[in-house]
Amino acid sequence: DNVIGKISSKFESTWRRLESKGKMESGTIVIDDYAHHPTEVKATLSSLKDMVGENKLVVVFQPHLYSRTKIFYKEFAAALNIANKVVLLPIYAAREKEDKKINSNMIAELIDPKKISLVDSLKLGVEKLKSLDLKENDIVVTMGAGDVYTIGEKLI
Repeated sequence: DNVIGKISSKFESTWRRLESKGKMESGTIVIDDYAHHPTEVKATLSSLKDMVGENKLVVVFQPHLYSRTKIFYKEFAAALNIANKVVLLPIYAAREKEDKKINSNMIAELIDPKKISLVDSLKLGVEKLKSLDLKENDIVVTMGAGDVYTIGEKLI
């Protein structure tokens, strides 16, 4: 008997890795992903961009850690530029103390100005997404290691 086939047929998904959350009223697909390193962000967005075709890909990104943002802000910007629209949240500090010299604006300044929306809170992120002209089969992906996933839950 094929043990691998039996096991894989029961596999539902990995939590917060391209996890389908549902659809908005408009038919826009909402996905959540834990990606919080530029290599992960690029791989995930590239895959979704291929999947979405002519439709829009919107990413809501919450940088994780001041130290990671400081080191990789250029790489994050390059990866996020894959999407049609980028909603950028403040840094999720987790275990680090606030560093006022490091912020999401460092990433935002390197993203195509026609694509970027910098917001100050999860609530404003939800409002921004609701204001976009999103249609059936567009994709919104919430991305990051913090509490950004709650935005997707509010959209569906």
